[in-house]
Amino acid sequence: MYLWELVSQFLRDMRARKLRTLLAMFGIAWGTVAVVLLLAIGGAFHAASNKAMHGMGESIVIIWPSRTTKPFEGLQPGRPVQMKSSDVIEMGRALPEILRASPELTHWGRTLAVGNHRVKTGVSGVVPEYEFMRNMIPVAGGRFLNGNDMAERRRVVFLGDSLAKKLFPREEAVGGTVLLDGRPFTVVGTLQKKIQSSSYSGADADRAFIPYTTFITLWGDWNVNNILVQPDPPRDSEPMKKAIYTYLGHKYRFDPADEGALGMWDTVEQDRFTDWFFWGLQAFLGLAGALTLGAGGIGVANVMFLIIRERTREIGVRMAVGAQEWHIMGQVMLEALLIVGLGGLGGFAFSALVIWILQVAPLPDWLGKPELSLIAALPTLAVLSLVGMLAGYFPARRAARMDPVRALGF
Repeated sequence: MYLWELVSQFLRDMRARKLRTLLAMFGIAWGTVAVVLLLAIGGAFHAASNKAMHGMGESIVIIWPSRTTKPFEGLQPGRPVQMKSSDVIEMGRALPEILRASPELTHWGRTLAVGNHRVKTGVSGVVPEYEFMRNMIPVAGGRFLNGNDMAERRRVVFLGDSLAKKLFPREEAVGGTVLLDGRPFTVVGTLQKKIQSSSYSGADADRAFIPYTTFITLWGDWNVNNILVQPDPPRDSEPMKKAIYTYLGHKYRFDPADEGALGMWDTVEQDRFTDWFFWGLQAFLGLAGALTLGAGGIGVANVMFLIIRERTREIGVRMAVGAQEWHIMGQVMLEALLIVGLGGLGGFAFSALVIWILQVAPLPDWLGKPELSLIAALPTLAVLSLVGMLAGYFPARRAARMDPVRALGF
């Protein structure tokens, strides 16, 4: 019953001060929209960026054999480190820190032809594990390279999706025949379209992949262009990199501490940096929205101070007939919380509408699709609660500490 009286009093105050109350609610609603949308859009951008970066592969380290930069056991620096495909396979089996390993032999400027359609592109010789390391997901009905392709040196090819469309513009590529420098190859699969923002040999959509054993048969067992390895466990690459330097240093006689002997691109370390960067960006966006919401809370506090000043005699009467401090504080704080709550509810509703529009709108892939998630909602609710409590507490404390005699005007 007492709670209903407080709500009734709030409704009367709202009718008496429509403009002030609505402006205070609008400030809270605008701050809520700022927090929710900034966090939702920032989260979507983070997810889209991760997806684009992982288009090249997740938790992989790309290694380029280079030249030694330090003398070792009487040998001068500047010696090239040259590796064959078999060396990579052997290293992958020998080191428990490596989950998967693949050599990558690439021949650029090769001609692929189907009828009158001709395309020059890079052709890479790889192993079946390359599919999982580099997210080479085939379109349904096709496949990537397998162990039998390697063992039998089959003339089979896996095509990037853009390359497949150029060679087979009006027909299904899988099962078709492609002439690779005049030699017939059977298409066993095509790449499922993916977002890829990182690469080291061009976009996968425009490349062709064949068994590395077939590559060697065609063009010889030359030195690998680069090596792909995946650590075990996937999120911890440092032990694997140390093991690789030790293993290859012993095999090719260079100082294991000579980092110049091998070039490395560690996507695990890159992911860690990117995650920290985006979490910092999210915190910054959330802080900017929270400051906007705090400004709305100042508006609510001003409204409550005005209400207290206009109801000074009423508060004095209530205190004179025995009202306790917590009664006065409870009424003021409840009114402040109701203003903040209604403003926040309106802000959430408007934010949900904007997010829905963004989800159905044709946004670029790099921006992602914002969602009204708990990551965006919970911090907003926490800030709203804090703003409501602070906006009500100080006016309520002032009202509860009034001198009844002065409040009645005596």
